Amino acid sequence: MTRVPVSPAGVAVTIAAALAVVAGLVTLGTPSHARELRLDELRTEDLAHLSDAVDEYWTKHASLPLTLDSLVSQRQLDRVPTDPKTSSGYTYLASGARSYRLCATFAQPFDSSSSRRYADGVDLGKHSWRHGAGESCFDLTAPVKESK
Repeated sequence: MTRVPVSPAGVAVTIAAALAVVAGLVTLGTPSHARELRLDELRTEDLAHLSDAVDEYWTKHASLPLTLDSLVSQRQLDRVPTDPKTSSGYTYLASGARSYRLCATFAQPFDSSSSRRYADGVDLGKHSWRHGAGESCFDLTAPVKESK
């Protein structure tokens, strides 16, 4: 068996490359973690869109919709968004005359260092969407109708 000589420079380059990969994974996270964060961002955007539509419905009808499908039939939404991974619907419950609850299941806890804006630059709105991993519910209130 013939031994191939190993140069110190080759060993150094190999170690440096391995360290760069490890540092990248530590800094940026794994691809699956990044995918989970992006899915959670999409869930948050969906809840913000739903909340805006429910608030608009309240402003027009002085009542909350019975179901999220009512938002489509009343043209507040083109379609009711669903979870981007499971395609299951988000939970909506009218809990009072103006109060309602929206729930989603998140893969990761809210990351305060991430952007608080939609991918298309639209602000996430007036609500706090901080959440833990797992199911999180948000108790929201439709705005008071302004007197004319």
